[in-house]
Amino acid sequence: MRNGWVVAVGAAVALVLVAVVVAGVVTARRSGPAGQPSVLTPTGDVGTVSTRLPAPDDSYWDPDRMRSALPAPMPTD
Repeated sequence: MRNGWVVAVGAAVALVLVAVVVAGVVTARRSGPAGQPSVLTPTGDVGTVSTRLPAPDDSYWDPDRMRSALPAPMPTD
């Protein structure tokens, strides 16, 4: 009985490893040369997408804004 569980867990681990390798290969094939993402051709009005954070702006949290800032309300059920 115990050997059955060992085989089942081993098969599950092997299946997960195969899925991770396949996902990595698919991701690598989608990227362009030198690891650059491939360019997608837009269909219709898609707008802009950014994956980089904007540069921090120290002037946003000026002293007046800090004085008037309130904590976020706690969620209620």
